[in-house]
Amino acid sequence: MSIVRCLAVFICLFFCFSSTAQQKRLDSLLKVNRYYTVRDSMKVIHYCNLFRQYGIMRRMPESNTYTDSAIALAQQLKKGSLLYYVYEKAGRLHHGISQYAKAVSYYEKALEVCRQYKYKIGEAGVLLNMGDLYLIIKDYVHSLEANKMSLNLYEQMGREDGVLNCMMNIGLTYLDLKQISEGLPYMKKALAGFEKEDPASRGVAVANSAIAAAYMKATEAELNKEGIKANQQYTLALNCYNKAYVIALKEDDPALAADIQSDIGEIYDKMGDAKKAFQAFNRAMELDREHEDYSVAADNLLSTGIHFVKLKDDMNGLNYFRSSMRVAEKYMAIGSLKALYEQMSYLYERVGMFDSSLAYYKKYIVVRDSLYGEEKEKEITRQQLRLDMDIKEREYKYSKQLIDEELKQQLLVAERQKDQLELAEKEKSLQRLLFLQEQSKLENEARQQSIVFQQQQDRSRFEKAIAQKQISNQQLQLQYNRNLNLFFLVAVLVLLGAASSIYYSQRKTKKLNGIISEQKKTLEELVTVKDQVLGTLSHDMRTPINSLISFTHLLERDTIPQDKMKLYAAQLKNTLGYTQGLMDNLLKWATSQMHGFTPNIERVDPREITDQVLLTLTDAATQKELLIEHNIIAGSSVLADREMLASVIRNLLSNAIKFSHKKGSIRLESMITGTHIKLVIADEGMGMGAEKVALINDAASRSVKSSKGTGQEKGNGLGLILCKSFVAMMNGRMEVKSKIDEGTVFTVWLPISENIG
Repeated sequence: MSIVRCLAVFICLFFCFSSTAQQKRLDSLLKVNRYYTVRDSMKVIHYCNLFRQYGIMRRMPESNTYTDSAIALAQQLKKGSLLYYVYEKAGRLHHGISQYAKAVSYYEKALEVCRQYKYKIGEAGVLLNMGDLYLIIKDYVHSLEANKMSLNLYEQMGREDGVLNCMMNIGLTYLDLKQISEGLPYMKKALAGFEKEDPASRGVAVANSAIAAAYMKATEAELNKEGIKANQQYTLALNCYNKAYVIALKEDDPALAADIQSDIGEIYDKMGDAKKAFQAFNRAMELDREHEDYSVAADNLLSTGIHFVKLKDDMNGLNYFRSSMRVAEKYMAIGSLKALYEQMSYLYERVGMFDSSLAYYKKYIVVRDSLYGEEKEKEITRQQLRLDMDIKEREYKYSKQLIDEELKQQLLVAERQKDQLELAEKEKSLQRLLFLQEQSKLENEARQQSIVFQQQQDRSRFEKAIAQKQISNQQLQLQYNRNLNLFFLVAVLVLLGAASSIYYSQRKTKKLNGIISEQKKTLEELVTVKDQVLGTLSHDMRTPINSLISFTHLLERDTIPQDKMKLYAAQLKNTLGYTQGLMDNLLKWATSQMHGFTPNIERVDPREITDQVLLTLTDAATQKELLIEHNIIAGSSVLADREMLASVIRNLLSNAIKFSHKKGSIRLESMITGTHIKLVIADEGMGMGAEKVALINDAASRSVKSSKGTGQEKGNGLGLILCKSFVAMMNGRMEVKSKIDEGTVFTVWLPISENIG
């Protein structure tokens, strides 16, 4: 709400200040002119001040009257410099209010006066203004030509300030052509010159502002060519604008300062800093109260509105749009109105107010068409200027030919002068007759031309009536097409909404089916593991128990020799050892599958765990006369559960002993690889086929078929499943490589404790 109140206060102050100040200035100038009755140079200056003030207030009939009075009085006084002054002021007035055809006409008259009186400084200044005008109407060729002609004149006179202004205009022309690499050198030269003369001059501000605009319009390739990185674009542009803004305030140029602040706001908008963007736009609107360039004020209000619309604050955006519209409509800022109506149409369409959107879109079409007419007028002006240049060039060539012919004729006249004197009387009579004949012929041609002109007028009125009828028909057709397009757009949106709903519904169903399939697969694998575990228990647990019962019967009878007693005891020990390992693995596996089970992760030394496991497996290794190479790094530390890691090493080392041939070797080693320690257990035993290796390495696999060892040792497959599960729970991974009859290498990666918080 505070923003709306501030905006209302700003608009009231703006209109009150502008209208009151302009009228007071006009009243003062009229009063001075009324009391100054002497028709001299000062009177001409008073006339100039009046036609300029009326022009600023868009009261063109009064402005034209005083312009004619100033020209007439300057011609009457026969002062070339004064006549140049009037034409130049009139040209600049029409230049400033976008009446370019009239501006060019007055500038050309000013050029004629300057060249007639050899007033080079004035000629250079007019050419500089014409270069700026041609840039506005997009006639870049003539803009560059005019600026370069002005540049040559200023260089001949040694006027450094004029040279710098020309360079600035040339740079702006290339900037408008989007030839940033061509324009920047001129702008930078101009900036260096302005800073040399006066670091705080208005020229420095204009040059910095133009260079900032060039940075914002430059492509990435053009920035690279200038040695600028893409991420420096906004920073460099802001630095230039801030320098320009300080100077504009010091030079008391609120229009330039407001324009700079609006550009700064747009940069912050692009950077996503909404707070700084609004601060810049707000400063621009405060400065707009202090100047008379109403198109700048309208554009600044429009930019602020666009800023709020981007922030989804439609109410404040609409208020600023309306304020901009009041300024633009009052002072006929057509370019601002075009952009404004288009933005308001889009805004009303977005909030669902389609009637208002259509009304402003119609206004946008009308203004756009009027601008198109103005563009056509500019194009006609350019064509007329080119035609005038061609005509002047032909006249020059023709006059040169005439001079040559006249010289020849004078020689002939000198030779035949006597004959001409004798024939003078006869020629007079003949000329009289020819004159009468020519006069009669001209009268007949005039009558014929009058008849033709009347016919052309009648034809023109008829064609105009037909054209108006065609325009009305086209407007009706356009309205019909627009309504039809709107209907199709609504239909397409409805269809798209329905299609989107169906698509997302199918996608959700497909996702749920995938989850169900995955859960089904997991359950099937768990059932398979369960069946395998129950089968193992039903078979493997019965055998050792039966053996133990039979052995006790033998002990009770006390009929067994001592040597057989030792043999049966060793076999029973092996059987019970296998059974103990089975029960240990089975219990640990069952515990790991329990919901909510979490490992106790701590710093563990792999060497220490391996030493403990080797002590328990020494007998098994000794029976097969195996050589165990123990190269685990001492003093290393991994992050793991102590019991889990011991179980993993015990199972992998037991498998290595089980599948190793007699008098074979087993290698234990570790190494640091980045953030992990790699533990390797390798044997030279029976090895495994590729299918079984792939099954073990598959993370989704939950069962592995067991095989008998080299000494017909039995297994149950739970050991490897337990290893895979424990390694995964300790944030590690396990991998196996093996070939039949060449041995097997198990590798386990575990995180180093120092690298984990």
